[in-house]
Amino acid sequence: MRGSMMAKLAFLGLLLLCAAAVEAREPKSKNPPIKNLPAAPKACTKELRKKIVWGGATSAYQIEGAWNEDGKGPSIWDTFSQKGGETVDNANGNVANDFYHRWQGDVAMMKKLGVKTYRMSIAWTRIVPTGAAGSPINAKGVEFYRTLITELLKNGIVPAITMFHWDLPQGLQDTIKGFHAEGTAFQDAFVYYADTLFRELGPLVKLWMTFNEPMSICDLGYGQGVFAPGIKGGAAGQYKCGHNLLLAHAKTVKLYREKYMGAQDGKISMALDGKYGYPLTDSAADKQAAQYWMEFQYGWMADPVYFGDYPTSMHKFMGDKLPKFTPEESVLLKGSQDYFACNFYNGYFIKAPADPNSEFPYEVTMKNEKGQWVGEPSASSWLFRTPDGLRKTLVWLDSRYSVDGRKVEFTISENGVSGPGEASLRPPAVLQDNYRLRYYSTYLDNLCLAITEDNIKFSTYWAWSLWDNFEWRQAYTERFGMIYVDLKNGLERVPKASAYWMSKYFWSESALFESSYYKGLYKNRHASKERKARKSSKA
Repeated sequence: MRGSMMAKLAFLGLLLLCAAAVEAREPKSKNPPIKNLPAAPKACTKELRKKIVWGGATSAYQIEGAWNEDGKGPSIWDTFSQKGGETVDNANGNVANDFYHRWQGDVAMMKKLGVKTYRMSIAWTRIVPTGAAGSPINAKGVEFYRTLITELLKNGIVPAITMFHWDLPQGLQDTIKGFHAEGTAFQDAFVYYADTLFRELGPLVKLWMTFNEPMSICDLGYGQGVFAPGIKGGAAGQYKCGHNLLLAHAKTVKLYREKYMGAQDGKISMALDGKYGYPLTDSAADKQAAQYWMEFQYGWMADPVYFGDYPTSMHKFMGDKLPKFTPEESVLLKGSQDYFACNFYNGYFIKAPADPNSEFPYEVTMKNEKGQWVGEPSASSWLFRTPDGLRKTLVWLDSRYSVDGRKVEFTISENGVSGPGEASLRPPAVLQDNYRLRYYSTYLDNLCLAITEDNIKFSTYWAWSLWDNFEWRQAYTERFGMIYVDLKNGLERVPKASAYWMSKYFWSESALFESSYYKGLYKNRHASKERKARKSSKA
């Protein structure tokens, strides 16, 4: 008896020592969870929240760092930000959040918060350093992403992979002019890269997106030239870029469906961006201008993948600036999207152009005739809180693309906001992000109304973004994260109020594998879990 008691005491002592060691390794946060969180949006009932899969999103260049480690080649954003003069404070993403070295802790934090799906991008130059079709594959890059994705799945977090989030290999820009390549050179390079991803990571991935935000890639990068690679090609440059992008997308989807779909059984799309167009007045002219705006925003990319060609209005107003598809290309494009991934942030006022010879059939303004902003301003000059714009956009898209009795399946692949004043704040003040809470609450309310009242078919929502990160030209002066990243003190991560709110009402309540959508995508995994549960209950 005495021996038994001694053994128990020894075992208890060991447990206490282990607990002390864990406490030493993981000290209690100096910033405890924020209390008194606001209620969930009224339209987002608990029953509805359980039917949707809720997650968060980031991109490789904005968080990874390690820009030249383990065989990674340079991207256009490495070049663009490192040359100086293009970003606030000449900052760059060389280190960013250092996710490349800290990802284990970040995955653990996602699990703790209850995140159910993580939309992430792959750095093209980590996989194919030069970007060229047929060039060597970087095994260390493949292994990094395979290990990360495996760990996400182990923690019950479904990965959604974006193949391209703006970080084009510099080698492709230098040798073939990137998205302005002649012939099929760019398309071939992208398909080679995509084929590598399908082969190496495909068995672990069910959700794919080829390109993130064609509007930003082509307008800002190859039209206005204010983003990498800085090509000022005007409307013609923007649409040439878009044409190459669309054909690369369609060829990638064809490859996936013919070569991998049978074994991997996933879904593929691309993440389209746009701003909702509020007619400035009730005049017929302003309403028509707003319709044109939506066609130039979303229809530019969505019409080809649903109907095989650009909107009629774009052909009418752009003329020769808009490339033409061959009949074979139209067939290739039509139907090349399994679900509609929509990035949405806000809307603008749209009015008829004052000049009848204007290049575009609309004018954009952020204020109405009374001088009032279109919505509550954020920390970003382009971004305002216009929550009903999300609902109106989904209704507009559903009306246009749900044809022949087939409902389009929607996801929100990005939605979020930069908090006013956050860049100059530190904990604990920065953690009480009330503006972001107000933004998410009102936007999600409108999303739920779109589902329940407008009959929108919806499966997944990814908030942007999980962490504060490198915000392109604005670098680290605009914070979109629900998790604070301390740039001056070791890159410590601390959840803000919005993260706890999202965790309480959305991430933690989302019954991932109870969702009919994800049951289908992960049917084998789900069946395996059910078998284990039955075996356990019998035992």
